[in-house]
Amino acid sequence: MIKIATSRILPLMIILLFLTVFFGLGYGLSQDKYRDFFLACQVIPLLKLRFFEPVNLSQLVIIYLKKGKVQGLLESLGDPYTRYLNQKEYVQLLEENKGSYGGVGLYLEYKDGELIIFKPIKNSPAELAGLRPGDRITAIDYQSTKEMSKEIAVTKILGPPGTTLTLTIKRGEGNTQITREVTLTRTLIDPSIEWEIKKDSVVGKIGWISLTQFTEKTSSDLGQALQAIAREKAAGIVLDLRYNPGGLLISAVEVASQLLAERSNSPVVSLKYRNQQAETFTAYPNPHPPLPLVVLVNEWSASSSEIVAGAVKDLKAGVLVGNTTFGKGLVQDVLPLPTGGALYLTVATYLTAGGHSIHKTGIRPDVVVKLPNESDRFKEQSDFRALQKIDRLQAETAIQVLRKLILVKRKAAA
Repeated sequence: MIKIATSRILPLMIILLFLTVFFGLGYGLSQDKYRDFFLACQVIPLLKLRFFEPVNLSQLVIIYLKKGKVQGLLESLGDPYTRYLNQKEYVQLLEENKGSYGGVGLYLEYKDGELIIFKPIKNSPAELAGLRPGDRITAIDYQSTKEMSKEIAVTKILGPPGTTLTLTIKRGEGNTQITREVTLTRTLIDPSIEWEIKKDSVVGKIGWISLTQFTEKTSSDLGQALQAIAREKAAGIVLDLRYNPGGLLISAVEVASQLLAERSNSPVVSLKYRNQQAETFTAYPNPHPPLPLVVLVNEWSASSSEIVAGAVKDLKAGVLVGNTTFGKGLVQDVLPLPTGGALYLTVATYLTAGGHSIHKTGIRPDVVVKLPNESDRFKEQSDFRALQKIDRLQAETAIQVLRKLILVKRKAAA
């Protein structure tokens, strides 16, 4: 989950300057160290003041002096989300957050040290090439993704429409593991929401909304979809957040607000900073008529998806169906730097609307739908047919749960 912020570099960089000179800047340069010295002068004070866990200034300086590079310093923090973005990576992140960009249509995240595909976008080059959730990307244009940050990987995948790139993909485990290379042609990606009206034999029309990411456009796109669904006189809504890796914090608050009927000013999410200060975001007034709601989630629903799912569950605005979510309970700020790049920095943890921490544990749905045992669960991640089976079963269960909600509402109104 991302916040966008600005910051000024503090006088602490002067301390770093004297310490680095004292310890031998000239010798370090001869050893290919300290070439990003002025970047370190900008980064270290921000780590000291804003990183979500307490860090010691002198220790940060010592680590930089030992590592000789900002990348090594950031890696020493043990936080996979904190990293430096160069100017190109920063610009591309801003473009992606706007909602349209040149790429191949993949949502990515790191899990267990591997670059994992969360989901290919429908009808994108990635989906048409047969890439699947759970596939691991081991190389981009033949460059290994080992120890490559997600932002750098995204930067290498994004590019002008019409250009090509080659991904090396691993699928499966053990004896069933296969490796292949896939060459894709970039196109203009617009990950706006997808929605449709489904007809149910019992309750009539149902609105089905799939959110693939939380960008600057998501809330307005959702509002238009909800208005159209209301015009169709749908009896209820299924919101599908499966395989959604998250995105902007404010987008999550805006989306949740539109789903929390008659719950304006209720807490949606609370941020907890290192100094114990808290910042609570509450729901905006909701213009949409209340409808029975089911939210679909799975183990690839992360970050902003979990904020929305948590708000719906904790405030009893709907029923969660699916599998326990990813469990990313950290918030990042994007801090522009004078170098033209930015520091992508974890600055806070967050609590759901009900005050629950979900980091590394996720949110357990009200109705859990998964394959019955661990061997089947392993099969689910490595066998595409099993993955399709569980996806279908979750979707069918969501309809069944929504049908019951609608019938209960009709009985109460009779």
